[in-house]
Amino acid sequence: MKKLLLAPALLPTVLLLTVFFLFPGGCSQRKLPALGPSNLVTIVTNLGTGDEAIATLKAAFTRPVISVEQESRYAFEVHGFGGLGRQRDARNLVIVADMSRRDAVSRKAREVLGREGIGEILRRGAGWRVLPNIEALGQTMIVVAGRDRPSILRLLEAEAGELYASADSMITERTGDMVYMHGEDAAMGRYLYAKYGWTVRIPKGYKAAEDPRTGVVKLVSADTQQPSRLFLAYWTASRSGALDREVCLRLRARLAWSYYDEDRIDPSSTTVSEVTFQGRKALRIQGIWQNEKHLIGGPFFTLCFLEKGRLYLLDGVVFAPGMDKSPWLRQIEAIMHTFKDSRKAVPAR
Repeated sequence: MKKLLLAPALLPTVLLLTVFFLFPGGCSQRKLPALGPSNLVTIVTNLGTGDEAIATLKAAFTRPVISVEQESRYAFEVHGFGGLGRQRDARNLVIVADMSRRDAVSRKAREVLGREGIGEILRRGAGWRVLPNIEALGQTMIVVAGRDRPSILRLLEAEAGELYASADSMITERTGDMVYMHGEDAAMGRYLYAKYGWTVRIPKGYKAAEDPRTGVVKLVSADTQQPSRLFLAYWTASRSGALDREVCLRLRARLAWSYYDEDRIDPSSTTVSEVTFQGRKALRIQGIWQNEKHLIGGPFFTLCFLEKGRLYLLDGVVFAPGMDKSPWLRQIEAIMHTFKDSRKAVPAR
């Protein structure tokens, strides 16, 4: 395993966001953190909790996580209209409101969407919105509303996949709110940009190491009371105008062997898909890593993309035995989405 150099001494951690204040009135002006894990969807509805529309919504969010153990990206809890007050701070809150009924759920939908928002939805019959930080910091609120139950069901049957994609993306963004809630190592972020031309926001509690000879920076979670999370960034000059699947797979395998103490990829569980990352085309590789030396394994995912004459590979690894992996993978993904390369564009040759 290659040893990475410890990054240079840094300035004290910069605290970006503090939830609690000692000054009078401080708490009343700041939202408290949302409650619950990022892989729990809390549904509150004035339809029956077993209604077909709710089943359709749950089916859209039931996606497998590639992991050593069977796991779904989301779990669910469903409450009737009486549960709204207790669930208002839920991390991922879905309100499904039949607006023909006069109750707490329909009133909440009107409050959140406003007169114009509800009016537009009712003119169409039904609609949905995905909103950030309405009741709590880090919250994703999804409002599904319609003039009646059949309208809501038709909407979900037609648009549940689109709703899922929008909500899943927002949940990752809001996870970033929670990850950086206790501060970040802003000095290290500035150092990376000054030295290499790219940066990410580094949450408090991560240690950084670098190998400037090969173009590798690795972040490792330092909290021994939580699962291990690793983020690795690799970059190299590239004149290619297109991403090559096999090149990215071989590169990821080589980096994992060198910098993760001889990790290997399980080919049978590895998938590669084309995605959009920050508006650019990227390849997403995901699967299971195994380490025969230490007899351990877990999930990983990788983003491989071209930017301004460079090939970048951003990699995330989680080791969380006996725990759901999705929340920890999402934390790494939230860090990846802070990636920034502000160098001048390389002229076309």
